[in-house]
Amino acid sequence: MFWPHVAKLLLKLGRWTAVGPLPSAKKAVVVGVPHTSYWDGYWLLVYKVAYGLDVKFYVKATLFWFPLSVLLNGLGGVPLNRGKANRVVKQAVEAFNSNESYLLGISPEGTRSKTKGWKTGFYRIAEGAGVPIVFGFFDYKNRRLGFGPVMTLTGDMQADLDIFRSFYASVEGRCPEKTSPIQVLRSNRRPIRSYVRRSGRLTPSQQRALDELWPDFGIDFGSNLLDFDSIFKRAAPRIFEIGFGNGESLVQLAIDNPATDFLGVEVHNPGIGHCLIKARDAGIRNLRLISHDAIDVLETQIPSASLSRINLYFPDPWPKTRHHKRRIVQPEFLKLCADRLKSNGSLRIATDWENYAEHIDEVLGDFSRFNCVERREHGGDNPLDRAATKFEKRGLRHGHKIWDWQFERIAL
Repeated sequence: MFWPHVAKLLLKLGRWTAVGPLPSAKKAVVVGVPHTSYWDGYWLLVYKVAYGLDVKFYVKATLFWFPLSVLLNGLGGVPLNRGKANRVVKQAVEAFNSNESYLLGISPEGTRSKTKGWKTGFYRIAEGAGVPIVFGFFDYKNRRLGFGPVMTLTGDMQADLDIFRSFYASVEGRCPEKTSPIQVLRSNRRPIRSYVRRSGRLTPSQQRALDELWPDFGIDFGSNLLDFDSIFKRAAPRIFEIGFGNGESLVQLAIDNPATDFLGVEVHNPGIGHCLIKARDAGIRNLRLISHDAIDVLETQIPSASLSRINLYFPDPWPKTRHHKRRIVQPEFLKLCADRLKSNGSLRIATDWENYAEHIDEVLGDFSRFNCVERREHGGDNPLDRAATKFEKRGLRHGHKIWDWQFERIAL
């Protein structure tokens, strides 16, 4: 072939040495680091042609005009509409799922300018598609370019970033002053909460329960991972319930399943107090409660692959369109659940709002790490392995139907 010889000659004239074998994985996210210059894209294309590397890469959609679009498509360019960046991860995962072989090249910095850290899209795409990450690099100082290790993600992003930092520490871009640090920074924006904290009125008995029973059943929110075997003084399956309301259905589950340990999370003190009273009266020891936001608890206190099941029964439906962003069932929440569940662990969801049921079907249908095992639509007479809740009974009084799902975490 004529063009590969030309491309190899260009690499030689540029004094580049190709390092490492081409990616052997049929599917992978290929990162190109550091990205500090327009020249990175040029040398990537030359390398692709020289060695027949079939890797796709994102290009601004505005550049896809004829005849340039013909060249970009031929070289593996994929149009990127930055105005719809929130769709990029989903579209990339769909591309991986619909192709037998697919390599996608991404710059984690997202720009040639220096930033305060990496964007997480490359990581979320690899996680969502269940594919490894190949380390690609441009080392202008030593005139080396090519590929390094292949990483299978652990789900612990900070630990995985340590491996990136170690590998790229000796790699220097064309403009070193523009190299972004390998870190992911949390947004300073106020987080969107999926609930409204209502103080409610604590009865004297509920207040006494919070004061007297918390040492027996409560776990304070903190920054350390929980040791469940130590907390429950045994090894057993663990079920995590989000937003247990007044706790009656959760306590009943704990009564009916003495060989299983339960951890309930709620933000409303009256409900927590009521649950504590029910737990004491039932004489159970396989239940613990946390008074905090469930997302924070999952992120900070729950170890990876430690839960057998997560229950999300009748979460706030946020029925108004402008409030849909506050619904807890979102891709980031599902990712967190998948990370904390054991392989083949179960995610159970129930709602009495038809629009929320449609939302759940759509979001879970697009999420590749869960498989729908069972879906029930009923009139309150066919719940899926759970007791009736007060929110369910309220919905039935208003003439609502009930939807129940069981999703299974797919083993990677």
